[in-house]
Amino acid sequence: MKGKKIILIVLLLIVVVALSFTGALLYSKAMPKEKKVDTIIYSVGSKFQTNLKESRSIISLNLQLEVEEDKKLLASLEERNPELRSRILDIIRDKTVEDVAGTAGKRMLEQEILSCLRSIFGKDKIIDAFIDDIVVQ
Repeated sequence: MKGKKIILIVLLLIVVVALSFTGALLYSKAMPKEKKVDTIIYSVGSKFQTNLKESRSIISLNLQLEVEEDKKLLASLEERNPELRSRILDIIRDKTVEDVAGTAGKRMLEQEILSCLRSIFGKDKIIDAFIDDIVVQ
């Protein structure tokens, strides 16, 4: 009698493990896979150089964008480049020397530019913005 109970418990355990494994396998197949997006670095153009707000200081910077590799997006970026440059200059001109000082100031400026460009082209299309050269005099 005791041997039959042990065999029954072992079989029951095997069935539970098999059902758990099958459920996990089905669940993982039902989960949507993350779509891998290819990106490229897009140069917005020549240096941005302008006065800073409420000072005689000048800021000069280069900006690169990480964007989704999409022919329509790249064509739109090229076509609307003057508008992009104008909006970016508006953001920069509204900054004081203190606003752009140090690494934190640079990163905040990148985030503000990124937010502006995402509002134009879509959140998924513009991945990141990088200031690769910045000088404040």
